[in-house]
Amino acid sequence: METAVDLLGLFVVAIIVTLIVTIVSVPFQVQLLATILVSPIIILSIIFIHYCRKGKIWSYAGASILGVIGVFLRVVISTKPSLEVGGGLPVGVTVLYIILGSLVSLKNYESVLELRKS
Repeated sequence: METAVDLLGLFVVAIIVTLIVTIVSVPFQVQLLATILVSPIIILSIIFIHYCRKGKIWSYAGASILGVIGVFLRVVISTKPSLEVGGGLPVGVTVLYIILGSLVSLKNYESVLELRKS
């Protein structure tokens, strides 16, 4: 379960870095859109980290769902260059982001199953 929390923390850092790259490289309207879409994910992730450390099963479930949402958004954004969001990210970084989000989702789901057994 500790791995799940650590991965979620790393994922939050990746989200923040991606947001910063976006804000630096796109027009104001896109900056605003990205900030509005990503800020709730960052806030929820921080809340889930706090409650995961307290062993709350719902926080692991929420973190798992956030991992899926993060991967989905990154795939959509990466396949639609007209969105301009995260446009400064190299392909390797995007792939790493997707892998990290998938790991967050899987490890947190695994933690949910472990907590349900005990």
